[in-house]
Amino acid sequence: TGSSLVEEDKIELAKELEAKAKAKGVKLILPTDVIIADKFDKDANIQTVSVEAIPDGWMGLDNGPDSTKMIQDELADCKTIIWNGPMGVFEFEKFAKGTFDIADTLAELSTSKGAI
Repeated sequence: TGSSLVEEDKIELAKELEAKAKAKGVKLILPTDVIIADKFDKDANIQTVSVEAIPDGWMGLDNGPDSTKMIQDELADCKTIIWNGPMGVFEFEKFAKGTFDIADTLAELSTSKGAI
């Protein structure tokens, strides 16, 4: 996780929820790659890495392109979508692409496929 924010007291709950979802045949969509930064700043240095490869001193601040594409593909046939916030730190342009790409997908689904 490098320097990414992690709620250590919620890790066990997350694992329990993953297990419950799997037992019920519910697919959880989690990122596989992320845009990382060496600091929380609009001018930070950035890289794209696997979620398993965030180096010490770096933090994940947006979905990577593979994750964004995977999410878009999963949303393609949805009719009801509940979105609980941005993909990344969209206030900084370097970390906004994942959020805006998903927002554009949702807008397209609502107009072309009647998703709500």
